[in-house]
Amino acid sequence: MSKFKNKQHHKHDEKSVEKSAVQTQAQPVQQQAQQVPRLPAVSVILPMYNSARYIRSCVESVLNQTFGLFELICVDDCSTDDTIKIVAEMAQKDGRIKIVRLAKNSGGASEPRNTGLRMSRGKYIAFLDSDDMYTRTALAELVSVAEKFKADVVHTEQVYFPENQTIDVTPETKFTTFSKEKGGFCKEPMLETDNLAQRVQMFYKGRFFGWVHNKLYRRDLLMEKNIRFDKLLTSEDIIFYFRVLCSAPRIVRVPNIIYIYRHNPNSITRKMVSVEESLHVLTHLMIEGSKVLDDFMSGFELFVKNPQLRQLPIDYIIQQHLIWTQRFYEKYTTSQLDALVRKELKKYCGDFVPFFAYLYGAIHTYRKRLVSYDKEIKQLKAQVGEQTAK
Repeated sequence: MSKFKNKQHHKHDEKSVEKSAVQTQAQPVQQQAQQVPRLPAVSVILPMYNSARYIRSCVESVLNQTFGLFELICVDDCSTDDTIKIVAEMAQKDGRIKIVRLAKNSGGASEPRNTGLRMSRGKYIAFLDSDDMYTRTALAELVSVAEKFKADVVHTEQVYFPENQTIDVTPETKFTTFSKEKGGFCKEPMLETDNLAQRVQMFYKGRFFGWVHNKLYRRDLLMEKNIRFDKLLTSEDIIFYFRVLCSAPRIVRVPNIIYIYRHNPNSITRKMVSVEESLHVLTHLMIEGSKVLDDFMSGFELFVKNPQLRQLPIDYIIQQHLIWTQRFYEKYTTSQLDALVRKELKKYCGDFVPFFAYLYGAIHTYRKRLVSYDKEIKQLKAQVGEQTAK
């Protein structure tokens, strides 16, 4: 995450605005503006950290929704820039904004999101990242589907991505669509299977990609099943959504595109530019994420009796790690990488570092071979197709 210098505010009125709008450690803000007359239908949870460059347009995209019965819970993770000041000024004019400031920086999105969940009052929950935006009818579209189909989750497949990675979205901005979903897109709302074994296989194949921000969740489901975000350095959203897939009776997939994903060079994933940082973040995901998943699955008879299914989500998480770090295996020597891997694994494996360092390297080697074989097979198929055509 980015670290901007903390700007000092010298005007008395600016300090008053900020102090009146913000409290710490999950204490709701006392609003002086109009109060929401009834319980909101949707609680939009917005984690914030040093988001001054993006936050005004992000919040405005919620306030300008055609569906107005919502609360916007902004949870600040100890920003050192003007994020709080900007949102506090907006909160003075709109009572639907609630601001919370954590007592200390948590280092990720999990704790802010969990804090927002604890504060939420809506029938439905939506998550929004502070560098992104909603389309103007996003909440109206999601709530309409949820009510019509009595959905526990409304799952959208694609997001809008501004062309040329522009940050300032205007009516003239051109968008492309982007998705990590595999298996094709639906053309109309469809109720997904409630067969857990099939869902797990679909998750493994990339049919249920774990972005949390382009979906809508029934709040009672999350509370009753105690579904929360685990404290991980990355991919906590993927594991959160796997918990949802194992718990939600009714998941409705829709073709709607309601989310605008903006390029932020200071996001955690884009800051993993060095092999050291990548190995640190992704080894944490591989080891701690696998443990979190396995502990969760131990409570399901299906996974206990079917270890092949239990291995699929863990394999998926490890594959995410390998995809991110594979590029470094082409830039560093074997001895350099071995030294870095051993240093990172020592944090987790103690005296067993040599064994796990070997496994680590072997997995990468075998995956590289598989990728190479896959390319060769595609080339052979293309050659056979050309000869057949002749």
